[in-house]
Amino acid sequence: MNLSNLLKADINFQVGWQALLRNKFRTLLTMLGIILGIFIVVTTVSLGGSIESFAVSEFENFSGTTMIWIGKKSRIKKQNKWVENPIKENLWLDDVDQIVRKCPSIKTAAAFNWVGAQTVTFGTKSRTYNITGVLDTNEKLFNFEFEYGRNFQPWEIKRGQKVCILGYKVKNHLFGDSNPVGQEIKIHQHRFTVIGSYKSMEKGLFRILGIGLDDGIDIPVTTVAQYWGKQNRWLAIMAKANSYETVDQSISQIKALFRQRFGADIYHDYGSPAEMIREISKIVTVIQWVLGGAAAITLIVGGIGTMNIMLVSVSERTAEIGLRKAVGANKNDIRFQFLIESVVICLLGGLIGTGLAGGVTFSVGQIITSFVIKDSVWPAAVSLQSAIVAFLVSTMVGVISGFYPSNKAAGLQPVEALRID
Repeated sequence: MNLSNLLKADINFQVGWQALLRNKFRTLLTMLGIILGIFIVVTTVSLGGSIESFAVSEFENFSGTTMIWIGKKSRIKKQNKWVENPIKENLWLDDVDQIVRKCPSIKTAAAFNWVGAQTVTFGTKSRTYNITGVLDTNEKLFNFEFEYGRNFQPWEIKRGQKVCILGYKVKNHLFGDSNPVGQEIKIHQHRFTVIGSYKSMEKGLFRILGIGLDDGIDIPVTTVAQYWGKQNRWLAIMAKANSYETVDQSISQIKALFRQRFGADIYHDYGSPAEMIREISKIVTVIQWVLGGAAAITLIVGGIGTMNIMLVSVSERTAEIGLRKAVGANKNDIRFQFLIESVVICLLGGLIGTGLAGGVTFSVGQIITSFVIKDSVWPAAVSLQSAIVAFLVSTMVGVISGFYPSNKAAGLQPVEALRID
């Protein structure tokens, strides 16, 4: 492009820009549809991304996204009917060992035996808490920290020792601010020595869901079997895949192992945070499509409004068009002038809509962080993807809306245009 063409383009842009400034209120009204449409698009994409990012970060902070859980079903579906699970035997430690040894994609695994609610007593204080049997390998699965004490030792698991680790709220209720390590408590008439207590694990998403991670007591899974009976308690296996990408492969390997072990893989449930994240992603996508449809309708209405105003502008400025053509402006100059007006209107609308969406996204993030999740951070930001989408959509609407009016203006004959005025 030579200097002459650059100067002509600059002149056409300046003429179009001045025309918009002469009718500020009308220009703003024309933008409203574009502003609202882009606002919906950017807000939906940004909040959807925030939801997914928050879910992933919360799972990463608690157990990672490579976790897999396996548990025996109480009932299975057979010939379109729900029947009792014919497998009576619960999963046990040899199953954990088999998974670790025979599933190459599995990094580690542990057993968890949920005893349920039991009366816990220390001195004059007594309350019901959930008791869970665990292995010493649980520290490889969950990202917990100790306020006092330590984790279970392998020999304590092997011997079924009567030792326990208290949840954060349990420790506070029974011992206040004191160190509980070495103290004895009663769990269902059995005396247990406290070897540690966890820091609070009820943060962010898990506090909102009210899962009660701080309201339990952990004891060795072998101790559960010794005093409560392994067949009478529901036992699950938690495993960790080598990476997020190998989670599905790991589940397939476990299912193959269970087909050899039990004759079929339908007798057990298999789940993972990866599946939950995918489900969240699907829900977010559906919401984004629904709101995206509403945004599309708004943008169409905004585009029609822009086209209508541009046609009015062409009619009002017929003399200007005739005069410019009379002094040497060609069809492309006139076409570019009105096309740039349409594109500028839509781009400004897109810019304002994106700015408003960014403000709302940030404000929502601050509100959620301060008043809802409190101890985590909601990832609130307008993504580059949504900003690019806003720019492209605004430009496209501007070009489409301005195409017919700019061609109509370019087709006017100078003599006829001046005579009409």
